[in-house]
Amino acid sequence: MKNETEYNTELTKIRHTNYVRNSRAIVVLWAIFSCIFLILNIVVFAQPQWIGDTGDSAVPGFFGVWEYCSESSTENQFICSGDFLQWSSFPNNYFRATAIMVGVSCIMFMLVILSFILFCLLNTGTVLQICAWFQILSGLLMLVSCIIYPGGWDHSVVQTVCGLQSGHYNIGVCGMRWAYALAIVLVCDAFILAVLAFVLAAKQANLLPDAYKKKPEKVIEKEKVKLASSHKDGVTPSEMYGDYYNTVHSTSGYSTGRKYNHGYVED
Repeated sequence: MKNETEYNTELTKIRHTNYVRNSRAIVVLWAIFSCIFLILNIVVFAQPQWIGDTGDSAVPGFFGVWEYCSESSTENQFICSGDFLQWSSFPNNYFRATAIMVGVSCIMFMLVILSFILFCLLNTGTVLQICAWFQILSGLLMLVSCIIYPGGWDHSVVQTVCGLQSGHYNIGVCGMRWAYALAIVLVCDAFILAVLAFVLAAKQANLLPDAYKKKPEKVIEKEKVKLASSHKDGVTPSEMYGDYYNTVHSTSGYSTGRKYNHGYVED
């Protein structure tokens, strides 16, 4: 068993390197999806397409978290109102709270992107854990914003488009638009990315453990003695160590056209 462990070291190196390569490929995919999430989060924040008119609405219009638009009675075009930097332009406090939380959610994922710089300074697992907590906070903020947003549907501006029957958590004759649906999807995506980051952080490993970077001198001397003794007895290393020897030498680049004769290389 001791001999098998010694000759399995090279195979362990190969398997460990492949594991690290695959793990880092998944980290790259996670980073790409995080960037995509940020872009979609900004779109959800900026677009006034959370709810809007339907065929039953008296006046065409649509609403976002801070901007809302309705069709002009004199001109056949939409007039939009609302400014994120002017609190008085928000219909009510529910819209204000929703806009703040969606905006902070964007900032959380901006911090995730900026944290990528830390990969050059800190351990990969530590950086992934930091990013995961930012993503959890972003997901929670998006979740709360999606829950409280319908509370502001009792405003007169909303009732102009959605009817007098619209109120707290009652959309009236209006319908949910794509930005609201996308915000709900982003809540799930944020938690999925956070869980993936925690899993990757827990599975991170060094490129090569110190135990396998260099064989001790005693091990090298023992291998030389065993190869010499096997040559004297007429026993090849492949016969002596079985599948471990064959697997290691077939997967580590030794099959380069040279011939092996009882442990000695012949050009």
